[in-house]
Amino acid sequence: MATAYLNCRIKDSDDTAFLVEDHLITKTGSDEEIRKLIAGGDETVELNGMYVVPGFADTHMHLLGLGEYLSSLMLNHCTDSRQILELTKNRLQTLKEGEWLLGRGYHDDLEIDRQALDAISTEVPIVLTRACGHVASVNSKALEAAGISEETEIEEGDIDFKRGIVKENALRLLKKAMKEPDESRLQEYIRKGAEYCSARGITAVGSDDLVSFNSSYQVPLKAFEHMALKNEMNVRVSEQCEFHDPEEFSRFLDDGYTAGVGNEAFVIGPLKLILDGSLGARTAAMSEPYSDDPDTCGILIYDDTTVETFFRLAQRYNMPVISHAIGDAALDQILRVYEENMYEGNPLHNGLVHCQIMRRDQLEKILKLNLNCYIQTLFIDYDAGIVNERVGERTEYSYPFRTLYENVLTSNGSDAPVELPDPLKGIELAVTRTSLSNGKAMNMNEALTVRQALDSYTDKAYEQLGLENCGRIAEGYNADFAVLSENPLETDIPDIHKIQVMMTVMDGRTVFEK
Repeated sequence: MATAYLNCRIKDSDDTAFLVEDHLITKTGSDEEIRKLIAGGDETVELNGMYVVPGFADTHMHLLGLGEYLSSLMLNHCTDSRQILELTKNRLQTLKEGEWLLGRGYHDDLEIDRQALDAISTEVPIVLTRACGHVASVNSKALEAAGISEETEIEEGDIDFKRGIVKENALRLLKKAMKEPDESRLQEYIRKGAEYCSARGITAVGSDDLVSFNSSYQVPLKAFEHMALKNEMNVRVSEQCEFHDPEEFSRFLDDGYTAGVGNEAFVIGPLKLILDGSLGARTAAMSEPYSDDPDTCGILIYDDTTVETFFRLAQRYNMPVISHAIGDAALDQILRVYEENMYEGNPLHNGLVHCQIMRRDQLEKILKLNLNCYIQTLFIDYDAGIVNERVGERTEYSYPFRTLYENVLTSNGSDAPVELPDPLKGIELAVTRTSLSNGKAMNMNEALTVRQALDSYTDKAYEQLGLENCGRIAEGYNADFAVLSENPLETDIPDIHKIQVMMTVMDGRTVFEK
């Protein structure tokens, strides 16, 4: 049975209708041309002039983390500490015996400490993680369960025992103390995260999941593989493979995994390295102290030798490397490794994730090395309000999204659950460079056009993920598309984030409909 989609406007096409058979778009044309192809039993969908785009692709997120976040205490909407504590207290009443109370989404300008959480419970471990995922506030029971004392020290991590603040690598101590989710629970997270994506018109993601919850990468890997084999994936996943150390990565390679292994529903993508923390938490590694905290330059996660070992292993197996480097010191580290070890022209598509705080010389080197760039314009909503006070004059060449877009392959994403996936909001922020929440703007010279911003979630995004049979409403392409209430290219810019996703189709199946 075929499905004809009629009376619509299509991105990059003068056609007004198209035919889907099985999982492919088999014909595009006028309404009259497509109607002639409809046989008995075929379905027709009248789209009433709405705008059809290839399904959005979010090229960097954490799908498992998004699903877990949507299943836990969500604090992203909280505006003060009292609200967070009240929600935490209410959540306590819903827990089953033996469960930890987990929440995420607050920002570090909302003070939450161990004493406040102990007032809620000293019997149930409480872990509230900052929106960025690099810092958590915990109670005494969580510290006890994780074996953390005043004397505990951990490399490339930080623990403020008195206040119950745990940062970077020290967060692993908390994770080790928690019960690991089994494959069934991980698949629940995948479904929940995919459901959220579908409602935002997203049909493909680049996702970092392998060390999010489990001590062995094999458990989340099997969760994805089994769902893909059973055709249960409602979003395509290119896995951005993170590991804690080169030995673990070597075992992964020995198991036969490298870039391209998998199928169109789930495929192994690049090696993902996290080199530093976040700007908001002041753990992004800076070459000079933070302007608003002269006692810290952030945290660099790995030494140069470890980073180079990771890189050389990946390149030996023709696997790209993409690196989370938010501070300019972290960027210095990975640019040295890339420059000294990378094949000329970057044929394996090594790249950078976030592209935030950088200097002019670093920007020039990124362009010279032809690095692939994964940006998150959604970050502008929060970061526009803090970047000047955090790094001062270093903002001049920071978040250089237009320069990157016009010179190297640059795609967009959310880093969910750091920000909730929302391509239409991301498009607007890319153009306005102005926070929707506080009205502050950052470096308007680096604003994208609406067309560039739209393509950063479609054409450029699919090229970034290497999903060659997706990203167009054209014959022979996978039937992955979103139906929008308005055309972003014709909408007043301040209203782009208000455009509604009316339908999302992935692999020929309707996975969301308003």
